[in-house]
Parts: sequence; structure tokens; C-alpha cells
Amino acid sequence: MLSKLLSPITRPHEGGRSLQANPIYIYIYISVRATRPPVCSLIPPALCHHTMSPSGRGAGMKMVAYAPCVGFLLVALLLAVLQSPVFTVVAASDQKDCTTTTSSSITIESQPGLSCNLDQVKPGGSGQETWTRPSGSDYFGPAGEAMVQEMKAENIETYLRYLTSQGHMAGTKQDLEQAEYLKKMWEEQGLDQAFLQPYNVELSHPDLARPNKVFLMDEAGQVKFTSSVMEEPLDGVPYDDSIPPAFLAYSPAGTIVTDKLVYVNYGLYEDFLTVAQAGVSVEGRLVIAKFGRGFRGDKVLNAQRFKAAGIILYTDPRDYHPEWQSGGAAYPNSFWLPGSGIQRGSIVWHDGDPTTPGYPSLDGVYRLPEEQTDTPKIPAHTVSYNDALKLLVNMGGQEVPEAWRGGLNVTYRMGPSLARRGWQVKLEVNNVKRIVPTYNVIGVLRGSEEPDRYVIYGNHRDSWTFGSCDPSSATATMMEMVRSYGTLLARGWRPRRSILFCSWGAGEYGFFGTTEFVEEYLKVFEARAVAHLNVDLAIIHTYNLLVSATPLLHKVIEEATKKTPAPEPGLGYETLWEHWTQRLRAASPELMDYSLASLSEHSPFYQMVGVPTSYMLWEINFEEYDWSDYPLYHTTFEDFDAMKNLLDPEFLYHLALGRLWALMGLGLADSQILPMDPEDETVMLRKLVSELREDYGDVMQAEGVNLDPLEAVVGRFEEAARAFNAKLHNLTAVPPLLARQLNDQLMLLEKCYTHGEGSHHRPYMKNMVFGTDNLNQYGGWLAPGVRDALWEAKRCSAPCPQEWQVVQQQLSVLQAAINAAALTLKDIQLM
Repeated sequence: MLSKLLSPITRPHEGGRSLQANPIYIYIYISVRATRPPVCSLIPPALCHHTMSPSGRGAGMKMVAYAPCVGFLLVALLLAVLQSPVFTVVAASDQKDCTTTTSSSITIESQPGLSCNLDQVKPGGSGQETWTRPSGSDYFGPAGEAMVQEMKAENIETYLRYLTSQGHMAGTKQDLEQAEYLKKMWEEQGLDQAFLQPYNVELSHPDLARPNKVFLMDEAGQVKFTSSVMEEPLDGVPYDDSIPPAFLAYSPAGTIVTDKLVYVNYGLYEDFLTVAQAGVSVEGRLVIAKFGRGFRGDKVLNAQRFKAAGIILYTDPRDYHPEWQSGGAAYPNSFWLPGSGIQRGSIVWHDGDPTTPGYPSLDGVYRLPEEQTDTPKIPAHTVSYNDALKLLVNMGGQEVPEAWRGGLNVTYRMGPSLARRGWQVKLEVNNVKRIVPTYNVIGVLRGSEEPDRYVIYGNHRDSWTFGSCDPSSATATMMEMVRSYGTLLARGWRPRRSILFCSWGAGEYGFFGTTEFVEEYLKVFEARAVAHLNVDLAIIHTYNLLVSATPLLHKVIEEATKKTPAPEPGLGYETLWEHWTQRLRAASPELMDYSLASLSEHSPFYQMVGVPTSYMLWEINFEEYDWSDYPLYHTTFEDFDAMKNLLDPEFLYHLALGRLWALMGLGLADSQILPMDPEDETVMLRKLVSELREDYGDVMQAEGVNLDPLEAVVGRFEEAARAFNAKLHNLTAVPPLLARQLNDQLMLLEKCYTHGEGSHHRPYMKNMVFGTDNLNQYGGWLAPGVRDALWEAKRCSAPCPQEWQVVQQQLSVLQAAINAAALTLKDIQLM
């Protein structure tokens, strides 16, 4: 089966349907090894010899060179296959005089007036149907129209009901069951291949026999309060074993008993500074902080930076149920969080398996000892706001600033002492770490003309509980999208380029499945990946779209929204474009931003490879609601009923986003020239420079650091982008090899932004243009390496010549990256 995975032009798979590429017909003889592993399947067979390990994974590869005559043959084949934009698919039953076998050796002959396709016919095919490729400014063509018509909201609802029928935390039997279900479904729906790709990674789970807890004890050591390990079930029926008790993944095991508890607001870096300025030390003490306004792992990291002994995180009703004090209803009568809700989540701050940083977790790899991994070193735990109230009401010390007060009916105090002499707080964490398999499900739709160019759809599959929003709203949408692609295949359509559908494992832990996959296929994706289109969760509300994307994807996103029907025409919008552009965008006033941050699985793709990438979802009206997480986030209340009864009852917003998502990938996979505009990149680069001047201009000037060279290289890029577009505009015809050249120039552009050594202060941050805030991974930065260096230099109190040298060095790395991007747009003879 693995022999059917993507491969460049010279390799067919067993089959079936016939592709006529008039007027040139080809005779090809190809031998295919049926046991080639996935990594070899992404490489031309003549370039890859392999041996198999006992587990079935490729143990090694040997690369050999094509002879010049074979290279000439490849060019001839490319020209032949790309000759005509119109392809006629003939059902296998209609073929005459074609020699095919289903063994590992396949012989295909083509004769004038007859074509034997390299593609495989799928059960249920509807016979002959003609499809016209998109052309000009239409990036989607008849296939796009068919895709929009094919996708159905009721199917998404059915899929979501299945996905939320049980918890499916990574590393559990339920997660594997869903992975196998997707694989089987994708095979039945007609993809060329679907397979599980496992990685053995270190996951952190709670100890079910000794769940994590927080205790409050009196002066005699008697326990007066114990935190809950699970939410109160709405129907009175206890949760089954698919739902984990309260825990924060990667908190180390440990017990802290102390009479000192410090309230640190949201646990942001500036909050810890404020506490210190108030004369309260957190060193060696337990701290308590609210969820929200930033990544939970950064809160733990800040506590660790300021030498706290441990940290307790809780969901304050000010953020998760603002109507609590006035007696407002909670879920299931509203989407506000009930008092027993407990937010779970990972607190690791690096992507991927922490024991194998920088390389994939394959069989037999070296793993860092636990003490050398860059993971939290202090115990951390999560509690509900019902339980947090019991702790906060017993705190002493000064009152906190008004802006720090939450929504509980209590006087918020900073501590550190408890209100009652002799009382103590005990934090007990018993998490365990194990090396266990996580499974990516990879579906493959092989391109007919450029099968070695990959458009990648991504969504993680695992959830801390039922996950009706995160991630299953997007998983269900992807499932309907794959079904619809399969229907188009059965009708005879096939994209120009290959499409990968990726259901990532262990995404909640820190994008593990994605990171390991990208690390394993790094060099392949550097050369062949066109784009990565990520949706982590489709719905948290239904007010308006929030879209973040690297500039090369802005064009296809805009055009796809114009072809997508609005979810509710009754609101006065005919297309999604009208809904998106005319309705208030309080979440992001700009139509699309570049704040990719480290929110989801797009992060490894743009950070390690520089692949153009996007992230989108339906958001709230932030002028109406002031929250940073949706209220039911990562709790047991994030179930199917929350979506069906409250958020998107008819699944119309799922459908609208799914159609947009599908059209984006279809346009990138089927257009002759990739729908990417390098002048959109210029807008972003100008913004990058202006924001650096605005935020750091005065201090840089005082230190003699000049941004003029950076401005100049952005100017050179702008000239190159304009010249590239002018050349493209003036073309009256685009031969196949010229199209390939132009597309390669566009594909390589954003990949120039990666730098092997990464940011000086965060070496794992490889992209010099797009990155994350150094204190909040949920926040995005342009020029992260430069900003890291400026942040360190600015906070240095003594003369700091070395820190400012790092600033200049990082500016030079950024300039080199932008200059390299400009050069990709130029013809070599014009340099």
C-alpha cells in the first residue's frame, strides 16, 4: 500500500483510470517496490534504495544520481504530461489494449487515440467526465464550484457527534481508535492512500491512582479543603475513563507545603515585576494566577524565572463567567463556564518531543535525559474557580490593584501570608511521563501533473476531553472536505499538484505529531511544499472570521472568500467575503494579520521550513465579550451539546469555513501559476520596519544602531516583486517549464526567511521574519530574532556592548534573509 504514496512524475501506482494528455502519448515501464516506506515514497524511486527495519520503518536510504539521458527523459515526460490544460478521464472498464497488472511490477502502454492513465480507478466512479483547469484570475474552475456544492453541513454534524462521543487524549486507546477510523474512512472515500504514521514521543499523563490535588490545612494539620479532580457531571453520571482528571501536562511530580501563597494576577512577566515592586517576593513560595491573556506555559515559565516553588492556575469568572456574581446562568443554559469547570492543557514551551529536540522521534534515536530537557521544573496544577475561591478567601496581605481583581465575591489580596496563622497550603502533583506512540493520519491525493508539489491541509485530532470546539469542530470539517474531494475524484477530476490531508497526533501537547513529521520530512518540504493550510478549531463563536496568514496566501484566501457563500444570507451578506469585510472585525481590525505566533500546528511549518501557512477560525465580537479563551475551553463541558445547542446549531459556520478551506487548497493545487502575490510580501516588510522604528527607534538611535540598511534591502525586495509581477502580467502564454520556474520562485520566497542557527536568544525560533512574542507564545512578532535581542539589550541596566552587538548581528541575519527572498524573484542573468 505504501507504494501508492506521492511520487514524482515517473512513477505510477496500480490502476485503473486513464488520463488523456493530448496530443502526446507516452510509453512508460516502471517497477514499483510494494514495500517502500513513506519517506521513500516522497522521493523518486530511482533515487531511493532502502532496507527495512523489523518494525517496518525505513532503516536507511541511499541516494544515487540520474544519468543525463534519464534527466532528459524526465523533461520530456514533464512536457508531455503538462501539454494540455484539459484532461479527459476514461473509466478503466472502457479501456482497450492497455496492459496493466496489480503486482509490484507495472507495465503501461499508450497508443495513438488511446490513453492508459497512471491513476487508479476508485469504486463507485461515475465514468467519463471532462474537467477544465482554472485559468486566468479564476483559481478554482469547475472543480471549485463542484466542491462548494458537494459539501454538506449535516455531514459535519454527524462527524462531530462521532468525534465527541468520548474523550480522546493523545496516547490513549480512544485516540488510536479515532485515528484508525479516519484512515479507514479516507480509504473508502477514494484517496490514493491513507496511512498511520506513528512516532514514539514522551507524553505526560496524570496518575489515575494518585490524582493531583491542592489541600488547605489548619494549624493542626487537619485538611479543611481538597480540590476537585473532575468537573461535576451535568447529568449526574460520572465520566468514563476517557476523561483525564485535572492536570497540566509536563508539570513535574512534586509536593509543596507552605504557609506562603502569592497572587500574581495573570502570571505575565510584567505581573511578576509588579509583585516585586510591591515588596512581595515569590522566591521559594507558591503562587496562584488566573488563566487567560497568555499561554499557560509562559505563566509557569515566569514563575520559574522568578524562583517560585510552584504555581496554581485557575479560571476566574471575570474571564469565564462574567455574569456569575449577578446570578447569570452557566452552561448548559449559556456558554459561560460552570463553577466546577477545570481547564486542562500542556505547559511545555517548545514544539515537539522534548527528549528529541531538532530531530524526529524515530526508532532507536538518542533521547535527552529528563534533567536536560527544556521542560518545566516546578510543580503546576489547575483548579476550578469554585476551588480557587477557597484559597483566595484565606489569603492575607495587601489588596491587589483594582485592575487585578477578578469576578469572585472575595477581596483579592496579594499575600504572601495566609489570613489564619498556622494554616498551610499543600500542592501535590503526581504526573508521570512515558514514551508512547502518537499517530498522524496522512491522506494522499496524488497530483496528475506535478505530483512532487504538495499542498498540505492540517488539523490536530487529539483533545483533552470531548473537544467539540478544540479541535473536533475542525476535524469534522476536514472529514467532510475529504469526502467531497473523494467525490470529485470519483467523477474524474484530479488536481494538478498533490494534496496531503494530515490529522496530527498529540497536538495538544505541543504540536508533537506535526513537529516530528516536519523534522522527518524537512528536506522534502523545503523543496516541495507549496503551502500548509491549518485549522485548529473551526468555531468558538460565529461573529466573524479571524485569519492569520503569511503574505503569499493572502491572495488565494481573498479570492476563495468571494467564491464561498455567506453562512447566513439573512444577515444581509451574499458571500463570505462580504460577511468578513463588512462586519466588525474586533478580533483583528486588519483583514488578515501576520500574528501566526505558536497557537497551533502551523508553527512547525513556518518556523522550521518557512512554508507559507495560514490559521483561521470563527471568532467572537470582542467589543461585546472580553475574553481570551472561550469559556468552556479544555473542560468536560466542551461537548457536542455545546456546539449543537449554543454555538452553531445548524453547522452553517462550519460549512462556510470548510468551503473556504477547501477552495484555498484547491486553488493552490490546481492553478497553473500559484495564486501568490509577492507584492503582498512588501506590505508586510514595510510594516516590519516601521514597527521596529516605532517601538525601538529612540533607543537604537542612542546606541548608534541604524535601520537604513534594512530599509534598503526591503526596497530591493519591492523592486524585485514589482518586476516579477510585471513579467508575469506580460506573458501571453506560459509553457509548462516556465510555469514550473515561476512557481518555484514563489514557493521558495518565504522559505528564505529561515536561518539554521535561529534567533540568538531562542535558537529553536528559526524564522527571522515571523515568530512569537518572547514572553507569550500566543502573541506574534515580526522580526523575532531582532526583537529578542532588542528586548535583552534594553533591559540591561549596565553598559551592554555585547547585547547591542547581538542586535546588530540579528539585523544582519534579517537583512540577509530578505535579500535572499528578493533574489529568488530575479532571473539569474539579471543579478
